[in-house]
Amino acid sequence: MIKDKKQPNNSNVHVIYSLWLALATLLLLSLTTSLALFLVETLNSDVASDNAGQPSGLTLIVALIISILFSYGLLLFLTKEYLYKVVRELFSTSIKWFLVSLLIGFAVAVVTLQLSQLYPPEIGRSSTFELIKNGGFYAQALLIIGTVVLAPLFEEYLFRGLIYDAMRARFGVYLAIFLSAVVFMAFHLLEYYNYWVGLTAIFVLGVFIAAIRERSGSILNPIICHASYNLSILMLV
Repeated sequence: MIKDKKQPNNSNVHVIYSLWLALATLLLLSLTTSLALFLVETLNSDVASDNAGQPSGLTLIVALIISILFSYGLLLFLTKEYLYKVVRELFSTSIKWFLVSLLIGFAVAVVTLQLSQLYPPEIGRSSTFELIKNGGFYAQALLIIGTVVLAPLFEEYLFRGLIYDAMRARFGVYLAIFLSAVVFMAFHLLEYYNYWVGLTAIFVLGVFIAAIRERSGSILNPIICHASYNLSILMLV
């Protein structure tokens, strides 16, 4: 479907459609997170906020997971033909690629943390990550589920699945690797807009993961690499 190079017009449509899906997913994530925060705070006002008036860590992660499941669930529904016909065939790995994916994710995380020590972010309002990590056992457990399981699974489906395949069919391998990493970085712009180390790390990670997808021919290995990066950040911070 997406890889038919004999139909450039269709390739253009697939690229535009995949980018539209990414933008729509980002907007829906933002909207549903805000709505979920409001609902959780309304239903459980005693623990919803901390002393500074910010949402508690547990409230934040519950809202984020609700938002992730709803937004990406809708994405899977809208692209179910691609999911069944293409992605299911790519869900495999080998010991070699499993280890390579783990090591690359870990290595990028270590370099990122070293750079963040040399060039720390500006001191200001507590980040979402810090609020959740300091939110107690249940918040931390849900944080691990969200960042190590859900985010890699769904984001790789979108970026190294839908978007990468569409761009590869239209632009070729190397440009697809670069452009999919740029889109991946842009997707996280709200999180790291004022911190170049974070944005650079996301871009570099996107390049490595797309290369893994291309070389291994699997969507599972990018998920493993992404999960390794996120878990390493969680454990080493």
